[in-house]
Amino acid sequence: MKVCNLCKCNKPAEDFYKKIGSKDGLFWWCKACHRSQIAARYHAKATSEEYRAAEKERLKKWRLDNSDKVKSAHIKYATNNKPKLNAKAKKYVMAREKRTPCWLQEDDFWLMEQAYELANLRTRLFGFRWDVDHIVPLHGKLVSGLHVPHNLQVLPAKSNRDKSNKFVVT
Repeated sequence: MKVCNLCKCNKPAEDFYKKIGSKDGLFWWCKACHRSQIAARYHAKATSEEYRAAEKERLKKWRLDNSDKVKSAHIKYATNNKPKLNAKAKKYVMAREKRTPCWLQEDDFWLMEQAYELANLRTRLFGFRWDVDHIVPLHGKLVSGLHVPHNLQVLPAKSNRDKSNKFVVT
């Protein structure tokens, strides 16, 4: 039997984690108190803006330093989840088709093709990827746009990923 330093309850030894450095070989808090302390600490960190910003920077640096690991993980995921990724791509294509209005004319389709060609040209010229983005997302949380020429913009892939599926008012 041992007394927990937090809840001051007398509990059996199996209610404590093992700790080699202590005299009795047991942690000074019981397992229940230990779990609640860890959860409280995690919640405090997770809700802290400074912690979240620092963690985001740490992960960004790790991804840059370990780009080969990240790339191999992406390739492994893609090979192991082909049906899932194919379904996601098909869902996007179908959504785009549903969001393409029937009143578009041949010139509108030509303009949209030109946007995709411009993205490919810029990718080759600048050496980094450019995407065609929907200004108003096809399936946003607040608004849903159409797949029409005036809703398309060509921007760097990084900016497109940062924007994600949000409608950004400028």
